[in-house]
Amino acid sequence: MSEVKIAAIIPARMASSRYPGKPLIDIHGLPMVEHVRRRTVLSGCFSEVVVATCDLEIYDTVVFHGGRAIMTSSVHEAASDRVKEASEKIDCTHVVNVQGDELLILPQDLSLMIAEIKKDPSLIAWNAIADIDSYEELVDHSIVKCVISRSNRVMYCARDFTHLKVNSGFQPVRKILGILGFSRKGLSVFGALARTPIEINTSIDQSRLLEHDFVINGVSFEAGYLGVNEKYELEKALRILENNKTQEAVLKKIIDWDD
Repeated sequence: MSEVKIAAIIPARMASSRYPGKPLIDIHGLPMVEHVRRRTVLSGCFSEVVVATCDLEIYDTVVFHGGRAIMTSSVHEAASDRVKEASEKIDCTHVVNVQGDELLILPQDLSLMIAEIKKDPSLIAWNAIADIDSYEELVDHSIVKCVISRSNRVMYCARDFTHLKVNSGFQPVRKILGILGFSRKGLSVFGALARTPIEINTSIDQSRLLEHDFVINGVSFEAGYLGVNEKYELEKALRILENNKTQEAVLKKIIDWDD
């Protein structure tokens, strides 16, 4: 097989239904999308890191801070559709969709995704997963969860698993993180598939692949930090940034970027 060349694409738009305008929220002097972009670059894993957006405000902000952005259609219902369109302008064999609200993603965890893709580049899709830490996370509809098989394949995604009688470790339920890897073939497949009932009803991109019988391989991340989907999650994320030693170290690198 030819050389594996993995790009990162960060989808971001202003018209989020749950938190409009969140990509440009100021956090320690930088917009959230720039925090995510810099964390992705810090991983050192990607041939290119690009922000995909339908909003000129986001495009201009990324370019102002020295990054690359690609304008995409405003009609996309799913973030992965936006990623698919942007990928057509990038030279790569694989793409990792790093959601623009993954404010706390650790660069070293992104390297785990790259390692899994390189183990078998012929696969279609990979998704970062992490342990559920509390019952509160299990019942939080803002956090997407999944059930995994014994071989770490994602079997089903949902926001509510309270109907399951899970053990104290919440097995076999995991958090789904906003880090989704695709082969170029996988992205083409995803883009060509019709939207599916569970995808539409839950706003979970992964369900489109699962409902069409495609495999998503779970990639276990060491840290399952929350994404910022709603305002109350931003408050939690800011507390983590200020009180977690690992996050403090990453934040310092991001703030000192141009020094």
